[in-house]
Amino acid sequence: MSLFDHFGKEERPFVERALEMLTQVERKQAMRLTDFLDPRQLFIFRSLSSQVHDVCISAHGGYDGAERVRAILHPEYMTVDPEDYRLALLRIHADQRFHVFEHRDVMGALLNAGMKREKFGDMLTDAEGSYAVVAEEVADYICMQVTQIHRTSVQFERVAWEAFSPPAPRFAEKTITVPSPRLDAVIGEVHHLSRAKAVVPIRAGKVKVNWKIVEDPAHALQAGDMVSLAGFGRFKVLEIMGPTRSGRLRMNVGLVT
Repeated sequence: MSLFDHFGKEERPFVERALEMLTQVERKQAMRLTDFLDPRQLFIFRSLSSQVHDVCISAHGGYDGAERVRAILHPEYMTVDPEDYRLALLRIHADQRFHVFEHRDVMGALLNAGMKREKFGDMLTDAEGSYAVVAEEVADYICMQVTQIHRTSVQFERVAWEAFSPPAPRFAEKTITVPSPRLDAVIGEVHHLSRAKAVVPIRAGKVKVNWKIVEDPAHALQAGDMVSLAGFGRFKVLEIMGPTRSGRLRMNVGLVT
């Protein structure tokens, strides 16, 4: 069995790049810093570390519990300092009395400014404020170029990590009933799509479960799974609560806001 058989076909270009980086660190005995990785990509790096000798993977996203992180690949004898991750914390100043920013509002503004998704990490928003964790090399550009989010004037400002208290994750919770925990059934119920319409983006590779593309509509979801549908956002399966009297399955899901 080939090494690549352990990963999806759409993941193979990333696997090749990751293995190349690990091999370079082994050969040159020098640190390498990645762009931001989602949890699946970090898992791939750590899975591949068995293919090289004496290479460690350290990861940090700016705060404990960060979803997206930058990783440093380094020989075992080298120590990593927090500043080596080259992370900048930006606070977004705006009048949010009429529209509290959501995760996708901030992400859309950064993408529209020409940023690659790999250059920014978590975006954290609540009624008290909005923050973006970004790569140090693009922080000044964002502060100068991004002046509007969702038709609201904004100003990005660097802030010190010491003064940062991350907002708790925000979910808009809802209870649904489905005939089964199948991916197509749950996506259809959450996003008000018929099962036939829910199958189309799944088959097209536009659905991820725990950051991995899943193309099987019959894939059974479990509590804790994070599901994303391109163009619709993400939701988390918070709880599977058991059958109703009619035999359908009650589930509690949280839409990421």
